[in-house]
Amino acid sequence: MTTEELAELFLAHLYELADEAPHPNFLFSVNDFAPKLGLTDREELQKAINYLGDRGFIILASFDMFGGISTGITIEGSIFVEKGGETGIIEQYRKIPQSFVRTPSESPPPAMDRERSEAVNEEKQSPFFARCSVEAILKDIEDVLERDDTVAAEAKKDLLSDLATLKIQMERNVKNRQIINVVLDNLLSIPSIAPLVTGLNCIVEAYFR
Repeated sequence: MTTEELAELFLAHLYELADEAPHPNFLFSVNDFAPKLGLTDREELQKAINYLGDRGFIILASFDMFGGISTGITIEGSIFVEKGGETGIIEQYRKIPQSFVRTPSESPPPAMDRERSEAVNEEKQSPFFARCSVEAILKDIEDVLERDDTVAAEAKKDLLSDLATLKIQMERNVKNRQIINVVLDNLLSIPSIAPLVTGLNCIVEAYFR
């Protein structure tokens, strides 16, 4: 399976998980569902994740010290899946999803030595990729906020202004954490974007101290 096919299979399953989630911006642990699809090769999986992240189809909310990733699908990613993707794997998955789902006994995760694990984690924790994730999350926050009819027009205007301030801060070499924290707190008060803001805060804490 090519990187593109692997990425589209990953995205199609993520789309289904998001469709069943309690809210549209729910985040999922890759370590929990990737093995069920036979996605146990960490390096190949990381290439697929990078591919999806570069195209703005997913957001990566956090990386833990054990290589765990929390991810969510973006609006662009959902549209891509709904259009059927580009490789044909999404259509195959939709027709016979059970052919791609494996039990743990069928796909035991391969052992990884310490050096390989550390190398993969270093690749995941690239500041460049973190910045790409931040940009994708900020765009999603703006899209969701603009469509949220539960927020009063004046309040929405103020929140979008806060978001613009946050974008400027994240683009600076020297960031004012006090301003960033205040803006994030304001955005967290809106239920529709709170999960995205939480994910954004995880990345800020991990990579932009």
